[in-house]
Amino acid sequence: MRIAVFFLLLIITFSSCTRKETPTIKPDVEQFFEVYMTFLELSRSDSLQLTDKSALMDSALSLHGMDEAVFDTTLTYLEKHPDIFLQAFEKFDAKLREQQLPANQ
Repeated sequence: MRIAVFFLLLIITFSSCTRKETPTIKPDVEQFFEVYMTFLELSRSDSLQLTDKSALMDSALSLHGMDEAVFDTTLTYLEKHPDIFLQAFEKFDAKLREQQLPANQ
């Protein structure tokens, strides 16, 4: 009986030592909106809509070196924190208007 308990404790100890924790993915709000801005620019440049939207998003992500998991995590984070979303969106909207202003003149 003691041997069985000893082996059970030994197995539990080794299994807890070998268990790897998955790294937590932190949201990056600023880069999220930079990627989205690039996605919009790529969409505008593809006026004939020859490229699939998912390919454009993949291109925007790779241009900024952002992983799709970080993008999705940030999107989820912003959905849960609308106040942070609104602050970041106001900055994004201001940048977008600045870029469109010279084009309209």
